[in-house]
Amino acid sequence: MPYKTFIVVFVLLAGAAEAQSNKFGFGCLGLVGGFAGYEIKHYEAAGLNNYVGAYNQLHGDSLFSGIGEFGMLKGYRLGINLLRNRVSGLEYTVKVFYEMMNEVKETQVKGSTSIYTNSLEYKQNVYGAGIELGTPLTKAISWKILELEVTYSNALFYKRTEDIKNPVSRIKYSSDKSQLGFNFASGFILFIIDQNISLEGKIGYSEFSVGVMTDEAGNKLTVNESSTEVMENAITKGGLFYGVQFNLSIPL
Repeated sequence: MPYKTFIVVFVLLAGAAEAQSNKFGFGCLGLVGGFAGYEIKHYEAAGLNNYVGAYNQLHGDSLFSGIGEFGMLKGYRLGINLLRNRVSGLEYTVKVFYEMMNEVKETQVKGSTSIYTNSLEYKQNVYGAGIELGTPLTKAISWKILELEVTYSNALFYKRTEDIKNPVSRIKYSSDKSQLGFNFASGFILFIIDQNISLEGKIGYSEFSVGVMTDEAGNKLTVNESSTEVMENAITKGGLFYGVQFNLSIPL
């Protein structure tokens, strides 16, 4: 199983980093701090995009333009670097983080007496832990050779509609099960003020999926509006992601 293999690699790397710290020692215990960043994440949403296609076909006569397909999340990442250190040419960081990302698709609908907006939104909340291994290239720049993260996420899907009788209505669907996933990436870190303030950029791959989703009344999200067939795979898999991140660290 890919997830099991990834977790084994993660544990081994964490153990190797700890062993290096014990072997070589540090002038101090390292750095601890927080970070904030912005990410763009690609993904494949076969179930949601089939729903969108059926919606555009069903309401085509009243739409100014069809709703676009899902496939690119944007959002923010906040976290804590529990330990960041440099040992005999090897840099390592152990961290935990939270991500909040979403994608919204809208369309203008021609009503009998006015124009109104319908929208669909996919939202993802992610909790995770990870380890980074890298090496300094110069005093001011480090190469993040490999970043490995384990993630635990839940998904939300909103349908918002407007009409004359009910100006705003919203249906909220939640994933029936939280999903285990993983990320791996590589990038560069620019140290602005010693090791205390830095800026980093990275690119990598994120793996996750979303299955059945249920609204607050207990109704399952179906493959399209006119069907009773339950949508089994809203999101089939992840894809490439890239982001930038600001780090603030203090010595232990």
